[in-house]
Amino acid sequence: MKIIITGGGTGGHIYPGISLAKELQKRDSRNEIIFIGSNRGMESEIIPREGYQFFSLTVRGIKRKICLDNIYAIYLFLSSLFVSYKMIKRIKPNIVIGTGGYVSASVALISSIIGIPTFIHEQNAIPGITNKMLSLTSRIVFLSFAESQKYFWKKKKTAFLGNPVREKIWKGDREKIIKEVGMDRDKKTILLFGGSKGARVITNTFLSCMDLLDGSFWQKWQILLISGKEEYDKVKNMLINSRYKEFIYVLPYLYEIENAYSLADLVICRAGATTVAELTAKGLPAILIPYPYATGDHQLYNARYLENKQAAVVILQKNLSKKILAAEIANLLLKEDRLQRLAQNSKKLGNRKAAEEIINSIYQNIKKEKIL
Repeated sequence: MKIIITGGGTGGHIYPGISLAKELQKRDSRNEIIFIGSNRGMESEIIPREGYQFFSLTVRGIKRKICLDNIYAIYLFLSSLFVSYKMIKRIKPNIVIGTGGYVSASVALISSIIGIPTFIHEQNAIPGITNKMLSLTSRIVFLSFAESQKYFWKKKKTAFLGNPVREKIWKGDREKIIKEVGMDRDKKTILLFGGSKGARVITNTFLSCMDLLDGSFWQKWQILLISGKEEYDKVKNMLINSRYKEFIYVLPYLYEIENAYSLADLVICRAGATTVAELTAKGLPAILIPYPYATGDHQLYNARYLENKQAAVVILQKNLSKKILAAEIANLLLKEDRLQRLAQNSKKLGNRKAAEEIINSIYQNIKKEKIL
């Protein structure tokens, strides 16, 4: 089969698509996967690194306010409908899978209109407007959170199967990152990152809170800080005169995040859907600081889901301070039984078979159409 997977903008839309692509290839090595994304998104860099064909569209997201930029965004969307149609007619896919983000709108819409079996996946607890609209013409809407169903108009089309996570996420190489970064294999590790683009506020608050933590912690603990490419130089400069610099290891970005997960004993991060899915697939305890400007505040809902299951601690960004963060970190580092309970509860929520179950459902849906 030929399969188009479309979506992007952030890692949260890209990595589920990669997970589904790998499951499709595992199912049948003859399956040909083609990704379509934005020419401005991270997918233009990540997808080719994964070895897949990638085609781009020139699109922009529509802002949730009245402004001139939206006129141009609408023009680009209308233009992308024509470009998407030409791409689809040239590729001749058997199925199309949309993983969200504004870039998936035109491809998934055109494919469903012209009769190609089209499926979409929603990663977040609160669905984006793109997937809500595409749900009207797609065959099945796959959900990461059962609670998401109430936001879709055609509820019978939805299927709660979880968020696809790449198998390598729970098979990371701990020794590889220790050697590459020069970390201490005998210490426990706090992994701190802000998502695919970094998060300055989390990094700065963490670095400032270290003075409030008992110095004896750093005899047993170390920090792996993934700053984001734009913040890397600033963070390195902040650490030049820091008395904690020997305990903090900074990377601008890490493509093999699975290796960091394999080393981590506590994670401090945002609450994007893919991050949440990866943490639970690996069974990691976390302090989650949801990004407050995410569409529909969906990161807060993602984080609260884990918190309600006693699998994570949540700090709202508006409440984030060095005192509060230091208190939560100290509470977890001092009470290892609590840290272990968070890890155990996190692992209970993880679904390592989400990709397999989604592809099973797609195959079941199309089996009578002689596509396979």
